[in-house]
Amino acid sequence: MKYDFNKLEEKAANLLGSGLPHEAIKIYLFMADGDQSLDGGYLAKQIAQCYEEMKDFHAAKYWYGRAIEENPCVRVDCVEARKRLEYVTIDNLLK
Repeated sequence: MKYDFNKLEEKAANLLGSGLPHEAIKIYLFMADGDQSLDGGYLAKQIAQCYEEMKDFHAAKYWYGRAIEENPCVRVDCVEARKRLEYVTIDNLLK
């Protein structure tokens, strides 16, 4: 079955907007599979937002970083998100 990127994006955005990030992320991860640039970091940003809504801050921080790697000039909002998540570390695991 061939999927239309725009229809997938619309469905995922609706799910995320409806407070269902755990469902939206399934679509975003499917879309990102095999896409090395993650569509210029857009998909990484969407995945990060899903993780942040699900309170998985370590994963969110990682995916915001991936978005920045792919498109640092455009993903300024992701830079801000990483700053917001600066407190997320693994320090407590290393004691």
